[in-house]
Amino acid sequence: MTLDTDQTVTGYKQFVQTIQADKFLKTDGTANQLLLANGETSDIGDFLPKNFPHALGQMIIEPDSDIRNQGLRLMKNKANWDSFVLTGCNTDPTNTDGVWKMGSTSSQFRIQKQEDQAYDYKGLIIDFDCTSLKFNNQLVSPLPTPSTEQAIKQSLVRGMYESFAWGQVTTYNGRGYISMQVTHSNPNTSSSSTYTLFSIFKDEAKPQFTGATFTIALNAVMYVTKQSTNPILWTNAIPIDCYIDVDSHIRINTICQLPLPNDFCVQVCDSYALHNQSPVN
Repeated sequence: MTLDTDQTVTGYKQFVQTIQADKFLKTDGTANQLLLANGETSDIGDFLPKNFPHALGQMIIEPDSDIRNQGLRLMKNKANWDSFVLTGCNTDPTNTDGVWKMGSTSSQFRIQKQEDQAYDYKGLIIDFDCTSLKFNNQLVSPLPTPSTEQAIKQSLVRGMYESFAWGQVTTYNGRGYISMQVTHSNPNTSSSSTYTLFSIFKDEAKPQFTGATFTIALNAVMYVTKQSTNPILWTNAIPIDCYIDVDSHIRINTICQLPLPNDFCVQVCDSYALHNQSPVN
């Protein structure tokens, strides 16, 4: 071997000391290959992810060029805690068609379409403390339930002419249960507008709706004759229709409130779903 002279080396040569050079060139080598110590070569795309994954901002696992065999993309944002696995990817990272994104941020674990990544409420979301699960910003778990029945009863609001004779409102297993007797006394009762018996100001007991809201019918009986000073003893029962709306107002249906007497008693005994799907037209 002669220094400062271009030479072609053939055969097997063994060096017992360190070799220093500006570059080593392999015959027919390419810019995408690494020359390994055993003389073999490895594609950079195969070598770095396997041996130095931290060196990559993202890694693409692409089975082949067939669009039916789209691959995976592993992403890690070094500026924050975000890290994701993307499925259905191709070689163009800007093509989000059909790509699903799964991973974690500093505040949540998220599964969503990549095209929705700008919206942190879309898709399936688990919060940082792993205590709640939401789908498209709708609470899935845990189902909201009050700690005690008394907590709901203290959140019932009535008008100045109504009083609660007995009863309660409770929630259990995705439903609200109403068993209430409400008495009314007003010498100037007017039935010109929707009449509200009472309202529930407890979010856990309010009906929730997916899509358009609607009223939920409740069975009720009106008593129009008071028999004594006992607040619960009324006669002359008339079946009527009540409903609960999206704001948790329990109201007498318009067709049942003409004419309303000055003194009456309404017993509401029914249940309603807390989570409701709007009907399809």
